Amino acid sequence: MNKHPLRWLRNKFVRDAATLQAAGVLSQLSQMASTVLIAFLLGAAGQGAYVSAIALQGLAYFLVNMGVRNATVSQLAAAHARDNREKVAGWLAFLSKAILAFGLVILPLGYFVIPWAGEIIFGTFSDAGGEYGRRIGYWAWLLCFQPLLELPRTVAGVAFQGTRRMLALSQIEIAQELVRVFLVILGALLTGSPAGAILGHLAACGVGSVLSIDIYRRALHDGQGYLPGVRDVIRGIPQVPLRRGLRLGIRVGILKNSHSLFINIFPRLIVGGVVGLDWVAYFHIAQRIMQVPLLVMFGVSRVMVPALGELAGLKDIARFRKLFFKVTMVTGSVVATGILVLMPLVGPITRLLLPDDYAEPVAAFYRILAIGYVILPFGSTHEAFYVATNTLRAWFWISALGTATLLPLNIYLIKTVPYTGTAWGLSAYLSWVLAHFFYIGYFFRKSRTRAVWDGQDMGSDDPDPPGPDLAVPGQAS
Repeated sequence: MNKHPLRWLRNKFVRDAATLQAAGVLSQLSQMASTVLIAFLLGAAGQGAYVSAIALQGLAYFLVNMGVRNATVSQLAAAHARDNREKVAGWLAFLSKAILAFGLVILPLGYFVIPWAGEIIFGTFSDAGGEYGRRIGYWAWLLCFQPLLELPRTVAGVAFQGTRRMLALSQIEIAQELVRVFLVILGALLTGSPAGAILGHLAACGVGSVLSIDIYRRALHDGQGYLPGVRDVIRGIPQVPLRRGLRLGIRVGILKNSHSLFINIFPRLIVGGVVGLDWVAYFHIAQRIMQVPLLVMFGVSRVMVPALGELAGLKDIARFRKLFFKVTMVTGSVVATGILVLMPLVGPITRLLLPDDYAEPVAAFYRILAIGYVILPFGSTHEAFYVATNTLRAWFWISALGTATLLPLNIYLIKTVPYTGTAWGLSAYLSWVLAHFFYIGYFFRKSRTRAVWDGQDMGSDDPDPPGPDLAVPGQAS
Protein backbone atom coordinates (compact mmCIF):
# COMPACT_ATOMS: atom_id res chain seq x y z
CA MET A 1 0.00 0.00 0.00
CA ASN A 2 1.35 3.42 -0.95
CA LYS A 3 1.79 5.85 1.88
CA HIS A 4 -0.18 9.04 1.75
CA PRO A 5 2.08 11.92 0.54
CA LEU A 6 0.88 14.19 3.37
CA ARG A 7 1.05 11.55 6.12
CA TRP A 8 3.54 13.67 8.05
CA LEU A 9 0.75 16.14 8.80
CA ARG A 10 -0.81 13.50 11.04
CA ASN A 11 2.18 13.72 13.37
CA LYS A 12 1.33 15.91 16.35
CA PHE A 13 4.90 17.15 16.74
CA VAL A 14 4.95 18.34 13.11
CA ARG A 15 1.54 19.98 13.44
CA ASP A 16 2.54 21.75 16.66
CA ALA A 17 5.83 22.96 15.17
CA ALA A 18 4.09 24.13 11.99
CA THR A 19 1.53 26.07 14.04
CA LEU A 20 4.23 27.86 16.00
CA GLN A 21 6.22 28.49 12.83
CA ALA A 22 3.25 30.18 11.16
CA ALA A 23 2.69 32.31 14.24
CA GLY A 24 6.40 33.06 14.38
CA VAL A 25 6.44 34.28 10.80
CA LEU A 26 3.56 36.67 11.48
CA SER A 27 5.22 37.85 14.68
CA GLN A 28 8.55 38.37 12.93
CA LEU A 29 6.95 40.41 10.17
CA SER A 30 5.28 42.54 12.81
CA GLN A 31 8.54 43.05 14.69
CA MET A 32 10.40 43.98 11.53
CA ALA A 33 7.70 46.53 10.71
CA SER A 34 8.02 48.14 14.14
CA THR A 35 11.83 48.13 13.87
CA VAL A 36 11.70 49.95 10.53
CA LEU A 37 9.13 52.50 11.72
CA ILE A 38 10.99 53.25 14.96
CA ALA A 39 14.18 53.79 12.97
CA PHE A 40 12.46 56.60 11.06
CA LEU A 41 10.54 58.00 14.04
CA LEU A 42 13.39 58.06 16.58
CA GLY A 43 16.57 57.79 14.49
CA ALA A 44 19.47 55.43 15.18
CA ALA A 45 20.33 56.94 18.58
CA GLY A 46 16.72 56.97 19.78
CA GLN A 47 16.17 53.42 18.61
CA GLY A 48 19.40 52.38 20.32
CA ALA A 49 18.20 53.98 23.57
CA TYR A 50 14.91 52.07 23.39
CA VAL A 51 16.70 48.76 22.74
CA SER A 52 19.26 49.50 25.50
CA ALA A 53 16.53 50.17 28.07
CA ILE A 54 14.93 46.81 27.29
CA ALA A 55 18.32 45.10 27.49
CA LEU A 56 19.13 46.72 30.84
CA GLN A 57 15.82 45.62 32.35
CA GLY A 58 16.42 42.14 30.97
CA LEU A 59 19.33 41.67 33.38
CA ALA A 60 16.78 41.18 36.18
CA TYR A 61 13.75 39.93 34.28
CA PHE A 62 15.21 36.93 32.45
CA LEU A 63 15.62 34.84 35.60
CA VAL A 64 11.86 34.29 35.89
CA ASN A 65 10.95 34.68 32.24
CA MET A 66 13.41 32.04 31.01
CA GLY A 67 13.93 29.88 34.11
CA VAL A 68 10.75 29.26 36.07
CA ARG A 69 8.66 29.35 32.91
CA ASN A 70 10.62 26.67 31.04
CA ALA A 71 10.92 24.46 34.11
CA THR A 72 7.16 24.67 34.59
CA VAL A 73 6.48 23.70 30.96
CA SER A 74 8.47 20.48 31.35
CA GLN A 75 6.80 19.54 34.64
CA LEU A 76 3.37 20.45 33.32
CA ALA A 77 3.87 18.26 30.24
CA ALA A 78 4.82 15.26 32.40
CA ALA A 79 1.81 15.75 34.70
CA HIS A 80 -0.55 16.28 31.76
CA ALA A 81 0.69 13.10 30.04
CA ARG A 82 -0.39 11.16 33.12
CA ASP A 83 -3.62 13.13 33.53
CA ASN A 84 -2.51 14.21 37.01
CA ARG A 85 -4.89 17.12 37.44
CA GLU A 86 -3.73 18.10 40.90
CA LYS A 87 -0.18 18.67 39.69
CA VAL A 88 -1.28 20.49 36.53
CA ALA A 89 -3.13 22.99 38.73
CA GLY A 90 -0.26 23.03 41.23
CA TRP A 91 2.41 23.95 38.71
CA LEU A 92 0.31 26.75 37.21
CA ALA A 93 -0.34 28.10 40.70
CA PHE A 94 3.38 27.87 41.44
CA LEU A 95 4.26 29.82 38.29
CA SER A 96 1.73 32.52 39.20
CA LYS A 97 3.10 32.78 42.72
CA ALA A 98 6.73 32.91 41.55
CA ILE A 99 6.10 35.69 39.04
CA LEU A 100 3.98 37.64 41.52
CA ALA A 101 6.68 37.42 44.19
CA PHE A 102 9.41 38.36 41.72
CA GLY A 103 7.44 41.33 40.40
CA LEU A 104 6.76 42.72 43.87
CA VAL A 105 10.43 42.41 44.82
CA ILE A 106 12.00 43.78 41.63
CA LEU A 107 9.99 47.02 41.60
CA PRO A 108 11.46 48.63 44.76
CA LEU A 109 14.86 46.95 44.34
CA GLY A 110 15.08 47.91 40.69
CA TYR A 111 14.28 51.53 41.45
CA PHE A 112 17.62 51.88 43.24
CA VAL A 113 19.75 49.43 41.25
CA ILE A 114 18.73 49.76 37.59
CA PRO A 115 19.01 53.57 37.20
CA TRP A 116 22.36 53.37 38.96
CA ALA A 117 23.54 50.69 36.52
CA GLY A 118 22.30 52.79 33.61
CA GLU A 119 24.21 55.79 34.93
CA ILE A 120 27.44 53.78 35.03
CA ILE A 121 27.04 52.23 31.57
CA PHE A 122 25.67 55.18 29.65
CA GLY A 123 26.41 58.26 31.73
CA THR A 124 29.23 58.48 34.26
CA PHE A 125 32.08 56.68 32.53
CA SER A 126 31.08 57.11 28.91
CA ASP A 127 29.41 59.71 26.75
CA ALA A 128 28.32 57.02 24.30
CA GLY A 129 24.76 57.37 25.61
CA GLY A 130 24.58 60.91 24.29
CA GLU A 131 21.47 62.90 25.14
CA TYR A 132 19.64 59.75 26.30
CA GLY A 133 22.40 58.34 28.51
CA ARG A 134 21.16 59.16 32.01
CA ARG A 135 17.50 58.47 31.23
CA ILE A 136 17.94 54.93 29.93
CA GLY A 137 18.20 53.55 33.47
CA TYR A 138 14.90 55.10 34.53
CA TRP A 139 13.15 53.84 31.40
CA ALA A 140 14.54 50.38 32.16
CA TRP A 141 13.07 50.60 35.68
CA LEU A 142 9.63 51.41 34.28
CA LEU A 143 9.85 48.12 32.38
CA CYS A 144 10.06 46.33 35.74
CA PHE A 145 6.26 46.63 35.84
CA GLN A 146 6.20 44.18 32.93
CA PRO A 147 6.24 40.88 34.94
CA LEU A 148 3.12 41.92 36.87
CA LEU A 149 1.31 43.34 33.87
CA GLU A 150 1.81 40.23 31.75
CA LEU A 151 1.42 37.63 34.52
CA PRO A 152 -1.90 36.26 33.15
CA ARG A 153 -0.48 36.04 29.63
CA THR A 154 2.64 34.21 30.84
CA VAL A 155 0.64 31.66 32.83
CA ALA A 156 -1.78 31.08 29.97
CA GLY A 157 1.12 30.64 27.54
CA VAL A 158 2.81 28.08 29.77
CA ALA A 159 -0.47 26.21 30.24
CA PHE A 160 -0.99 26.00 26.48
CA GLN A 161 2.63 25.02 25.76
CA GLY A 162 2.77 22.39 28.49
CA THR A 163 -0.52 20.80 27.41
CA ARG A 164 0.44 21.17 23.72
CA ARG A 165 -2.37 23.51 22.74
CA MET A 166 -0.16 25.28 20.22
CA LEU A 167 -2.99 26.95 18.32
CA ALA A 168 -4.17 28.75 21.46
CA LEU A 169 -0.56 29.63 22.31
CA SER A 170 -0.11 31.12 18.85
CA GLN A 171 -3.30 33.13 19.22
CA ILE A 172 -2.20 34.90 22.39
CA GLU A 173 1.29 35.58 21.01
CA ILE A 174 0.03 37.02 17.73
CA ALA A 175 -2.55 39.15 19.54
CA GLN A 176 0.11 40.42 21.94
CA GLU A 177 2.53 41.27 19.15
CA LEU A 178 -0.02 43.17 17.07
CA VAL A 179 -1.09 45.19 20.09
CA ARG A 180 2.54 45.85 21.01
CA VAL A 181 3.46 47.15 17.57
CA PHE A 182 0.47 49.48 17.46
CA LEU A 183 1.00 50.97 20.93
CA VAL A 184 4.80 51.23 20.68
CA ILE A 185 4.59 53.04 17.35
CA LEU A 186 1.77 55.24 18.66
CA GLY A 187 3.82 56.17 21.73
CA ALA A 188 6.91 56.98 19.68
CA LEU A 189 4.84 58.99 17.19
CA LEU A 190 3.07 61.08 19.84
CA THR A 191 6.14 61.82 21.96
CA GLY A 192 9.03 61.62 19.49
CA SER A 193 10.99 59.97 22.29
CA PRO A 194 11.98 56.45 23.42
CA ALA A 195 9.91 57.14 26.56
CA GLY A 196 6.73 57.00 24.49
CA ALA A 197 7.75 53.66 22.99
CA ILE A 198 8.47 52.31 26.51
CA LEU A 199 5.04 53.38 27.78
CA GLY A 200 3.41 51.83 24.71
CA HIS A 201 5.28 48.60 25.40
CA LEU A 202 3.95 48.48 28.98
CA ALA A 203 0.39 49.26 27.90
CA ALA A 204 0.58 46.41 25.42
CA CYS A 205 1.55 44.00 28.22
CA GLY A 206 -1.65 44.84 30.08
CA VAL A 207 -3.87 44.58 27.01
CA GLY A 208 -2.24 41.28 26.03
CA SER A 209 -3.04 39.82 29.46
CA VAL A 210 -6.71 40.76 29.16
CA LEU A 211 -6.89 39.06 25.76
CA SER A 212 -5.06 35.99 27.11
CA ILE A 213 -7.58 35.49 29.92
CA ASP A 214 -10.40 35.41 27.37
CA ILE A 215 -8.56 32.90 25.15
CA TYR A 216 -7.76 30.75 28.21
CA ARG A 217 -11.41 30.65 29.29
CA ARG A 218 -12.45 29.47 25.83
CA ALA A 219 -9.76 26.75 25.89
CA LEU A 220 -11.20 25.20 29.06
CA HIS A 221 -13.83 23.38 27.01
CA ASP A 222 -11.87 22.55 23.85
CA GLY A 223 -11.82 18.78 24.50
CA GLN A 224 -7.99 18.55 24.47
CA GLY A 225 -7.55 17.46 28.07
CA TYR A 226 -7.75 19.03 31.48
CA LEU A 227 -7.03 22.68 32.20
CA PRO A 228 -7.76 24.21 35.61
CA GLY A 229 -10.08 27.20 35.69
CA VAL A 230 -8.74 30.68 36.38
CA ARG A 231 -10.31 30.69 39.85
CA ASP A 232 -8.80 27.26 40.60
CA VAL A 233 -5.31 28.55 39.80
CA ILE A 234 -5.83 31.65 41.94
CA ARG A 235 -7.11 29.57 44.87
CA GLY A 236 -4.05 27.36 44.62
CA ILE A 237 -1.55 30.24 44.91
CA PRO A 238 -1.60 30.45 48.75
CA GLN A 239 -1.38 26.65 49.08
CA VAL A 240 1.44 25.80 46.71
CA PRO A 241 4.93 25.64 48.31
CA LEU A 242 7.03 28.20 46.46
CA ARG A 243 10.37 26.91 47.70
CA ARG A 244 9.95 23.38 46.33
CA GLY A 245 9.43 24.41 42.73
CA LEU A 246 11.69 27.44 42.87
CA ARG A 247 14.82 25.32 43.24
CA LEU A 248 14.26 23.68 39.86
CA GLY A 249 13.23 26.97 38.29
CA ILE A 250 16.31 28.81 39.53
CA ARG A 251 18.65 26.09 38.29
CA VAL A 252 17.10 26.16 34.83
CA GLY A 253 16.96 29.96 35.04
CA ILE A 254 20.65 30.38 35.77
CA LEU A 255 21.63 28.16 32.86
CA LYS A 256 19.11 29.50 30.37
CA ASN A 257 19.60 33.06 31.61
CA SER A 258 23.36 32.96 31.09
CA HIS A 259 22.84 31.94 27.47
CA SER A 260 20.30 34.72 26.88
CA LEU A 261 22.46 37.30 28.61
CA PHE A 262 25.48 36.55 26.45
CA ILE A 263 23.43 36.60 23.22
CA ASN A 264 20.86 39.37 23.74
CA ILE A 265 21.70 41.49 26.77
CA PHE A 266 25.44 41.93 27.31
CA PRO A 267 26.37 42.60 23.65
CA ARG A 268 23.88 45.46 23.37
CA LEU A 269 24.90 47.01 26.68
CA ILE A 270 28.58 46.74 25.76
CA VAL A 271 28.05 48.25 22.30
CA GLY A 272 25.95 51.05 23.81
CA GLY A 273 28.44 51.84 26.54
CA VAL A 274 31.63 51.53 24.48
CA VAL A 275 30.69 52.61 20.96
CA GLY A 276 27.37 54.48 21.01
CA LEU A 277 23.60 54.05 20.90
CA ASP A 278 23.44 54.27 17.12
CA TRP A 279 25.61 51.14 16.91
CA VAL A 280 23.20 49.39 19.28
CA ALA A 281 20.51 49.99 16.66
CA TYR A 282 22.71 48.55 13.90
CA PHE A 283 23.57 45.49 15.99
CA HIS A 284 19.91 45.01 16.98
CA ILE A 285 18.72 45.08 13.38
CA ALA A 286 21.41 42.62 12.25
CA GLN A 287 20.18 40.21 14.93
CA ARG A 288 16.57 40.93 13.96
CA ILE A 289 17.27 39.94 10.34
CA MET A 290 19.03 36.83 11.65
CA GLN A 291 15.76 35.89 13.38
CA VAL A 292 14.15 35.13 10.01
CA PRO A 293 15.92 31.78 9.42
CA LEU A 294 16.13 31.19 13.18
CA LEU A 295 12.33 31.07 13.37
CA VAL A 296 12.51 27.37 12.57
CA MET A 297 14.76 26.79 15.57
CA PHE A 298 12.63 28.74 18.04
CA GLY A 299 9.40 27.06 17.00
CA VAL A 300 10.89 23.57 17.21
CA SER A 301 12.64 24.18 20.55
CA ARG A 302 9.39 25.24 22.19
CA VAL A 303 7.65 22.09 21.02
CA MET A 304 10.57 19.91 22.13
CA VAL A 305 10.31 20.89 25.80
CA PRO A 306 6.82 19.36 26.33
CA ALA A 307 7.41 16.60 23.75
CA LEU A 308 10.55 15.26 25.45
CA GLY A 309 8.95 15.91 28.84
CA GLU A 310 6.10 13.59 27.91
CA LEU A 311 8.46 10.85 26.69
CA ALA A 312 10.52 11.22 29.87
CA GLY A 313 7.36 10.85 31.92
CA LEU A 314 6.45 7.71 29.98
CA LYS A 315 10.11 6.52 29.96
CA ASP A 316 9.99 5.72 26.25
CA ILE A 317 13.75 5.51 25.68
CA ALA A 318 13.77 4.63 22.00
CA ARG A 319 11.36 7.38 20.92
CA PHE A 320 13.18 9.92 23.10
CA ARG A 321 16.53 9.26 21.46
CA LYS A 322 15.10 9.07 17.93
CA LEU A 323 13.11 12.30 18.28
CA PHE A 324 16.07 14.20 19.73
CA PHE A 325 18.58 13.35 16.99
CA LYS A 326 16.14 13.62 14.11
CA VAL A 327 14.86 17.06 15.12
CA THR A 328 18.37 18.31 15.96
CA MET A 329 19.89 17.48 12.59
CA VAL A 330 16.94 18.52 10.43
CA THR A 331 16.47 21.83 12.26
CA GLY A 332 20.17 22.66 12.30
CA SER A 333 20.65 21.96 8.60
CA VAL A 334 17.61 23.98 7.50
CA VAL A 335 18.41 27.02 9.66
CA ALA A 336 22.13 27.10 8.82
CA THR A 337 21.33 26.99 5.10
CA GLY A 338 18.84 29.83 5.51
CA ILE A 339 21.40 32.01 7.29
CA LEU A 340 23.95 31.57 4.49
CA VAL A 341 21.42 32.14 1.71
CA LEU A 342 20.22 35.36 3.35
CA MET A 343 23.72 36.82 3.77
CA PRO A 344 24.13 38.52 0.33
CA LEU A 345 20.61 39.95 0.61
CA VAL A 346 21.12 41.82 3.90
CA GLY A 347 22.68 44.90 2.32
CA PRO A 348 20.00 45.40 -0.36
CA ILE A 349 17.19 44.75 2.15
CA THR A 350 18.62 47.27 4.61
CA ARG A 351 19.05 49.95 1.94
CA LEU A 352 15.48 49.42 0.79
CA LEU A 353 13.78 49.56 4.20
CA LEU A 354 15.93 51.72 6.49
CA PRO A 355 17.72 55.08 6.50
CA ASP A 356 20.95 55.24 4.49
CA ASP A 357 23.32 55.13 7.48
CA TYR A 358 22.10 51.64 8.51
CA ALA A 359 23.15 49.61 5.46
CA GLU A 360 26.89 49.04 5.83
CA PRO A 361 27.07 48.55 9.64
CA VAL A 362 24.10 46.14 9.63
CA ALA A 363 25.58 44.06 6.79
CA ALA A 364 28.97 43.95 8.53
CA PHE A 365 27.42 42.80 11.81
CA TYR A 366 25.40 40.12 10.01
CA ARG A 367 28.45 38.65 8.25
CA ILE A 368 30.35 38.38 11.54
CA LEU A 369 27.42 36.97 13.52
CA ALA A 370 26.69 34.40 10.83
CA ILE A 371 29.92 32.57 11.76
CA GLY A 372 28.48 31.62 15.14
CA TYR A 373 24.82 31.53 14.24
CA VAL A 374 25.24 28.76 11.65
CA ILE A 375 26.30 26.53 14.57
CA LEU A 376 23.65 27.69 17.06
CA PRO A 377 20.61 25.92 15.48
CA PHE A 378 22.21 22.52 16.06
CA GLY A 379 21.77 23.27 19.76
CA SER A 380 18.07 24.12 19.52
CA THR A 381 17.10 20.90 21.33
CA HIS A 382 19.77 20.93 24.04
CA GLU A 383 17.71 22.71 26.67
CA ALA A 384 14.81 20.27 26.29
CA PHE A 385 17.27 17.36 26.60
CA TYR A 386 18.86 18.61 29.81
CA VAL A 387 15.54 19.44 31.47
CA ALA A 388 13.81 16.19 30.45
CA THR A 389 16.74 13.96 31.51
CA ASN A 390 17.36 15.93 34.72
CA THR A 391 21.05 16.47 33.86
CA LEU A 392 21.13 20.16 34.72
CA ARG A 393 24.41 19.77 36.57
CA ALA A 394 26.17 18.67 33.37
CA TRP A 395 24.58 21.60 31.50
CA PHE A 396 25.89 23.96 34.16
CA TRP A 397 29.48 22.71 34.15
CA ILE A 398 29.75 22.61 30.36
CA SER A 399 28.36 26.15 30.15
CA ALA A 400 30.62 27.36 32.95
CA LEU A 401 33.67 25.90 31.21
CA GLY A 402 32.68 27.67 28.01
CA THR A 403 32.28 30.99 29.80
CA ALA A 404 35.63 30.66 31.58
CA THR A 405 37.35 29.72 28.32
CA LEU A 406 35.80 32.36 26.07
CA LEU A 407 35.44 35.34 28.42
CA PRO A 408 39.11 36.41 28.14
CA LEU A 409 38.85 36.15 24.35
CA ASN A 410 35.70 38.31 24.36
CA ILE A 411 37.36 40.98 26.49
CA TYR A 412 40.36 41.04 24.18
CA LEU A 413 38.19 41.38 21.07
CA ILE A 414 36.07 44.17 22.58
CA LYS A 415 39.18 46.15 23.47
CA THR A 416 41.14 45.61 20.26
CA VAL A 417 38.62 45.40 17.41
CA PRO A 418 36.85 48.74 16.80
CA TYR A 419 33.04 48.70 16.62
CA THR A 420 32.62 45.00 15.74
CA GLY A 421 34.67 43.36 18.50
CA THR A 422 31.52 42.47 20.45
CA ALA A 423 30.06 40.67 17.43
CA TRP A 424 33.27 38.63 16.96
CA GLY A 425 33.16 37.65 20.62
CA LEU A 426 29.51 36.61 20.37
CA SER A 427 30.26 34.35 17.39
CA ALA A 428 33.01 32.67 19.37
CA TYR A 429 30.61 32.14 22.28
CA LEU A 430 27.94 30.60 20.05
CA SER A 431 30.43 28.05 18.71
CA TRP A 432 30.57 26.46 22.19
CA VAL A 433 27.29 24.70 21.30
CA LEU A 434 29.46 21.97 19.79
CA ALA A 435 30.77 21.03 23.24
CA HIS A 436 27.31 19.93 24.34
CA PHE A 437 27.19 17.34 21.57
CA PHE A 438 30.08 15.42 23.14
CA TYR A 439 28.24 15.11 26.46
CA ILE A 440 24.90 14.22 24.88
CA GLY A 441 26.56 11.54 22.75
CA TYR A 442 28.23 10.16 25.88
CA PHE A 443 24.91 10.19 27.74
CA PHE A 444 23.07 8.20 25.08
CA ARG A 445 25.94 5.75 24.82
CA LYS A 446 25.88 5.25 28.58
CA SER A 447 22.12 4.76 28.52
CA ARG A 448 22.58 1.60 26.43
CA THR A 449 24.57 -0.14 29.14
CA ARG A 450 23.55 1.51 32.43
CA ALA A 451 20.16 2.15 34.00
CA VAL A 452 20.14 5.93 33.62
CA TRP A 453 16.47 5.80 32.61
CA ASP A 454 15.34 3.72 35.58
CA GLY A 455 13.68 6.50 37.56
CA GLN A 456 16.71 8.20 39.09
CA ASP A 457 17.88 10.44 36.25
CA MET A 458 14.49 10.66 34.55
CA GLY A 459 12.46 11.07 37.72
CA SER A 460 10.23 8.62 39.53
CA ASP A 461 6.61 7.78 38.86
CA ASP A 462 5.44 10.07 41.66
CA PRO A 463 6.20 12.95 41.81
CA ASP A 464 6.29 13.69 38.11
CA PRO A 465 9.82 13.62 36.66
CA PRO A 466 12.02 15.47 37.29
CA GLY A 467 11.06 17.73 40.18
CA PRO A 468 9.11 18.34 43.34
CA ASP A 469 5.54 17.45 44.25
CA LEU A 470 3.44 20.55 43.61
CA ALA A 471 -0.06 19.09 43.74
CA VAL A 472 -2.97 21.28 44.75
CA PRO A 473 -5.63 19.17 46.49
CA GLY A 474 -9.15 19.37 45.19
CA GLN A 475 -8.27 19.87 41.50
CA ALA A 476 -8.83 16.31 40.32
CA SER A 477 -12.48 16.69 39.45
